[in-house]
Amino acid sequence: MEPRPTTDRYEAPRGGTAPHRSVPRSPFDVRAAWQRLQWFADPSLPLPPASVPRARVLYGLAQPLLGMRVLLRDRGLLGDALAPVVFVALVCLTIAAAITEDLEQGGATTELLGDLVLPWWLAFVISFFATFASVAPVPPLLFARHHARLAARARVLLGHSEQLPYLKGLRQSATETVVQTIVIALGIFPITLVLALVPMFGPLCAFVLQMAWTTHWMVVEALDSGRTLAPGDDADDALVRERAERFTPWFVRVVAAVQRSPWHKLLTPVRMVNEVTETLVRDWGPELRIVERERALCSGFGIGVLVVLAIPGINLLFRPALVVAATHLRAQLEREHAELETLASLEGEPAGAASLAAGPAGAPHAALHHRV
Repeated sequence: MEPRPTTDRYEAPRGGTAPHRSVPRSPFDVRAAWQRLQWFADPSLPLPPASVPRARVLYGLAQPLLGMRVLLRDRGLLGDALAPVVFVALVCLTIAAAITEDLEQGGATTELLGDLVLPWWLAFVISFFATFASVAPVPPLLFARHHARLAARARVLLGHSEQLPYLKGLRQSATETVVQTIVIALGIFPITLVLALVPMFGPLCAFVLQMAWTTHWMVVEALDSGRTLAPGDDADDALVRERAERFTPWFVRVVAAVQRSPWHKLLTPVRMVNEVTETLVRDWGPELRIVERERALCSGFGIGVLVVLAIPGINLLFRPALVVAATHLRAQLEREHAELETLASLEGEPAGAASLAAGPAGAPHAALHHRV
């Protein structure tokens, strides 16, 4: 009997014959979509084949949910994840108490918001949450090494091979934070500025483009937080190897292609900014390769990252879940690549040929999913 198409595992089952539990068909039903996300948020579920891009998008979208599930099921991992949150909360409580220390107990009031008079306890609550939201970007910098150890522990808990945490120094973490802020703010500024000056839909297009650019770098940062090192490797040595390996990001190639058009002189500001951006982002070569190669997977993951990190304050609480999600995603991609290499050796192809045969999106051979 001929094997069933591999997409049956990831599409809605027909007649209840799929090897997994029933997955709803309609993508427009909220309840059905939530059930589908829950189905994909299973650590034991392998990566969908690249021939089913919609399943790959949903798989990426479900990764933050998977990270939350893993944290809630393991007390040790949950304790490590909550430690930075508790520390920041205590600091914010101290700051809020200092702001309202001059208030009298039992009904004292303060003019915290202009002419609006508030009870002291309400002013304390507002001060706490305002402080918590304002310092939310700081903990990822301070706790980068803590999150790196969390990623290494989560990798083993998810059933993958044990690896070392990718420990960065405070200087490197601070530099990357500043660089990423500059790249997000100025990377496509000439383009968004021109679009914003266009009447009617220009400002809207500029906003959408800037949001997409920001989401792209949020995905890169999330993938970087889930990075681990092979046994015996060192973070400094890995960084030197990556800088020595030449890689041209996709946005640089796009501008270079447009430069050959008759309008190339108008793109001089964009080209100048691109050259600076290419120099600044050289430390994120592996993550940029993943985003470029796995477009469907990272598109879904990007939506999930945006939803989790868009709310100030709440993003600090869910960032450990993103670390676990990124760790799982990278480990699954490593496993898929290893399977492709194994298939290539069985078929007598030279090393690396399977990755090339997979195409620009990294699509594996269909035969692989029939054989494993």
